[in-house]
Amino acid sequence: MTENMLKTLGERIKKARERLNISQTELAERCGFRAHQTISVIEKGEREVKAWELAALAKALSVDMHDLLMAKELKENPAVLWRQRPEKKAEMIEADFINHCKQYAMLEKLIGETTTHKLPERKPDGSAFTYDTAKDLATSIGKELDLGSCPAASLVGTLENRFGVKIWYDDLKDEGSAAATIGEFGLAILINTGEAPWRRNFSLAHELFHLITWDIFPPASFREQDSIQDTRIESFANTFASNILLPADDVINTCDKYTKNGKMAYVDFVSVAREFRVSTEALMYRLKGLRYMNQKNIDTIKSDPEFIEEDKRSMKGNWPASSDLSERYVRLAFKAYKKGKISRAKLAEYLNTSLFDLTDKLLEYDLDDRKGYEAEVSIARR
Repeated sequence: MTENMLKTLGERIKKARERLNISQTELAERCGFRAHQTISVIEKGEREVKAWELAALAKALSVDMHDLLMAKELKENPAVLWRQRPEKKAEMIEADFINHCKQYAMLEKLIGETTTHKLPERKPDGSAFTYDTAKDLATSIGKELDLGSCPAASLVGTLENRFGVKIWYDDLKDEGSAAATIGEFGLAILINTGEAPWRRNFSLAHELFHLITWDIFPPASFREQDSIQDTRIESFANTFASNILLPADDVINTCDKYTKNGKMAYVDFVSVAREFRVSTEALMYRLKGLRYMNQKNIDTIKSDPEFIEEDKRSMKGNWPASSDLSERYVRLAFKAYKKGKISRAKLAEYLNTSLFDLTDKLLEYDLDDRKGYEAEVSIARR
């Protein structure tokens, strides 16, 4: 590289690092460099950058290597709308999320599996938006998506396979909750695997609200100085999530099966919540909205040790294990590999595993790279 090229590359690396709000030492650690001084001299354009170093830098900065080398300037990432933004390393988490979404979209294009369906569009007046609007929106969207009597069980598959929503998973532990974004790669949702399964289901429905109302309540409408507005929109999203996951008729009919003389046993109440794959608290407040419970009932039940114990006892073994990757994403990457579009090493990289562990990782998703997938089925109108 010429001196000017090295200087330009260094400036881009520095800008990308500062955008992620990480130090030279942190970047050096992410790249596997022994000392932060390596980053310092690279950013100043004072040394050549080896190919493996450039690849490590691009990965650590969650940018495309081509952008570091050739772009006129680094593109700004699309806005990410958080349910609860992490206090630490939010910029890094966002960059990783967006980078994975770009990889996801690239895999779709490589094997020709881009979706043409768009999420249902609704254009209610944001200034006149109410809780009733959120409820009506959930009812109409739920019917249009045809989620069935247990929406939580089909929502992920419907959003990914029918509408191409890119769902990514990250273990944020207690540092953050779900997020949504829209970019050149399409629509995307980030789910925190550190949360309980019922919270992940609720978060997914919550973020769906934001995707559907993106033009009505864009990220710019969430301002730090206007926390009242933030709380108002988030409350609408919660109302939408509750109504779409717990359809009124299905909830009432299911509860009626277990209710005698206006009473339901704790074990049955918990069973209903498990059937809809939501928390017992979410079910309580949905029934409150349907006028089948009041706040006094809810407070009494939530504080009853017998109910708390029943709720806890039923949790273990009643929820499907969480995956760290979406099944559609894994399938796309596997197909790209089998079609010769990406290497085995790249497949391992995309699945966040080593070459040594790749086969075991694929088997978790009922895929086996040791078998041939060349055989075809003849399907033709007779």
